[in-house]
Amino acid sequence: MSPIIQSAWWIVYYIASDGEPRYLLIKRHALSGKIERVAPKGKIQGSEEITKAALREVSEETGIPINQMRLKQQIGTTQLRNTEHQKGQMDKDVTYFLIQYSGDPEFVKIERAEGYIGIHKRCTLNEVLALIYYQDIRELIRKSYTMIKEWQKNLDIKKDFIQKLG
Repeated sequence: MSPIIQSAWWIVYYIASDGEPRYLLIKRHALSGKIERVAPKGKIQGSEEITKAALREVSEETGIPINQMRLKQQIGTTQLRNTEHQKGQMDKDVTYFLIQYSGDPEFVKIERAEGYIGIHKRCTLNEVLALIYYQDIRELIRKSYTMIKEWQKNLDIKKDFIQKLG
């Protein structure tokens, strides 16, 4: 049995001018030869702290400076097992994080490495749900959307409260 690789995927979002979250997806060549859309992801190196790996990998894969990202929360885990022993497939334990990007999404560029071929688009929730193949990742995207909207609501309540005090 091959070793289990520790990996992390990052759901990267920013808030668009309409107040709605937009997600950054990357296009890459799948083993099947098709083009798929995925969230940035990567392997944790040695004893690297998983949250530092999250920011490092997103920065490496998208060119986003670390100081323009805020790790919001770990939002889930999955186990991927290669039960069919397909070439190129590995056994992985994957941790998913939600990262907020504070810069200009037009400046995000993808390194042409690891099969990545560029940013697909800055997706709305419905677009992401239509593009992502894996059901468990779609559920994490839905969960992230709910969390983001709740944070926005709480921020609005806080602003309103401070205005009333002033």
